[in-house]
Amino acid sequence: MGVDHEAGGHPAEIEALELRIDDLREAIVRSRRLMTAGRVAAVAGPVLLLALILGLLVFTPTRALAALALLVGGVVLAGSSRSSTEQLEWELARAEAERNAAIDALGLAPAGEGRG
Repeated sequence: MGVDHEAGGHPAEIEALELRIDDLREAIVRSRRLMTAGRVAAVAGPVLLLALILGLLVFTPTRALAALALLVGGVVLAGSSRSSTEQLEWELARAEAERNAAIDALGLAPAGEGRG
């Protein structure tokens, strides 16, 4: 009553896919954190500029340049991280589909079936 490994679902393949899925989930979390950091920077830059314009902070060229760098850098980081997150989510869906197909190929019966 062994498992038919010739059907296409090998336990080693399934284990490798599980590890890949875990890695992708961790990468998605990191990418989302970077996207959040980008959004924060994209908001902090204009807030700093507004504070400089309103005189809430002493205007210096360095502060103005830092505000612009936060704005531009934040927008770029958020956009890039969004694209990366979408790509990682697509790869995750593909890996999960491959894993499910490999499990289905094992031809295992659900628990409770086949008992009489």
